Amino acid sequence: MKKLMTSVCALFVLICASTAFAGQDIPSLTGTWTVQSEGGIIVRGDQPGKVTHWEEKQTSLIGELTILTQNGRTLSGVFKSPKAEERFIGVIGHDNVSLHFADEDGMFDGKLIDQNTIESVYRHVKATDTVVAVGIWKRKQ
Repeated sequence: MKKLMTSVCALFVLICASTAFAGQDIPSLTGTWTVQSEGGIIVRGDQPGKVTHWEEKQTSLIGELTILTQNGRTLSGVFKSPKAEERFIGVIGHDNVSLHFADEDGMFDGKLIDQNTIESVYRHVKATDTVVAVGIWKRKQ
């Protein structure tokens, strides 16, 4: 009887947690975001790769990220800076706060601070260069 009660209680907790989890609304992130990042680059050879937004000795970057499509938790769009443009894909985590992206040569993770602010960390390692940067995205109104 004790095992049955324990199993019933565990099942009840699981159902309650699942229901609470399923009831959370997935945030809408479509639109254009201004991006301000601080970071750096290690250049191997004469110059960074073609799609790199960073240059040697650069410590900040201002760009624009547009989330063009959102299908549930899946996102896609384009990031533009004065130096380059590249596509990305991403997902919203099950906590509706964590964000995970991959672009044409790197990855970035983020955290939804509020409906108009995202904090992110970007990184890539390739034959021509290595980049790491931390940034704040603000939704354009």
